[in-house]
Amino acid sequence: MKPESRIVATLGKDALRDVPLASKADMIEVRLDLIDGDPLETIRSVRSSTNLPLIATNRRREEGGYFKGSEAQRVDLLLEACEFADYVDIELNAELRSEIISRTSKPAIVSYHDFKGLPRQKDPKSILHEISITGAAIAKIAITPSSLKDNLMLLELLLESDMPLCVIAMGEIGRHLRAVAPIYGSALTYCYISEAVAPGQMSLGDLKIAMKILMPDPNIL
Repeated sequence: MKPESRIVATLGKDALRDVPLASKADMIEVRLDLIDGDPLETIRSVRSSTNLPLIATNRRREEGGYFKGSEAQRVDLLLEACEFADYVDIELNAELRSEIISRTSKPAIVSYHDFKGLPRQKDPKSILHEISITGAAIAKIAITPSSLKDNLMLLELLLESDMPLCVIAMGEIGRHLRAVAPIYGSALTYCYISEAVAPGQMSLGDLKIAMKILMPDPNIL
């Protein structure tokens, strides 16, 4: 695996139960919008239970999230959670994106998700450019390919990117990219512990096996 490629285990409603099972990942994402109970108390407890870097995410409903409050409430919760996290994930299209980035010292993963297919209004290169000027530490582009050719486009985007980039091909057609994209330089690849939180997501165990089989010697890359 390239040094910059890290496996992220996503924790949801059973976050505290799943922390020990996530110990073989490189990072942990805490999905605040999926947690049963108090999200702040949960991420605080996760922080005290692991030394792995944490990503605080409170996904908006328009991009597959489940937070039920207002946008201002979503952002306030995310900012409070930053106290216990090492990174914060905020969507490119979030109304208060700039406020999140300016009000926290934590590096931002600026993300874009399309669960229906390829973006209709803009191509992934233009999305990456938009993310690159936000002050993001890592760009994350998750789209749903309809053909293998779409997957190739994502891999080319990785090879051409001048900034740390995570690409995710959601759904069954792109499922193998969860293990393949890190070979091409994807900064992060996401997996689940108890249940998938995105289409095509692999379990931590399956992802590690696939990457071990596929990953070439880093010295030849």
